[in-house]
Amino acid sequence: MKEPFGRGGVVDIAMGWLAVLVSTALLVKGIELSRHGASRWWPTIAGGTVVLSLHGLYRIRRDTPRSGS
Repeated sequence: MKEPFGRGGVVDIAMGWLAVLVSTALLVKGIELSRHGASRWWPTIAGGTVVLSLHGLYRIRRDTPRSGS
């Protein structure tokens, strides 16, 4: 059984998805704020965090050994 707190474990993957959810919520809020006159940097930086979060999940999946291959 894989270690739940190790690289590619259940907790590691759950934290990656949590990061995607939080950064997506920040992106939505940044878009809403920019429509009301806030800086355009809010949605830009939030979009960057979404991309980085998804990239982190991709790297975890890519580095996880597959059984049966």
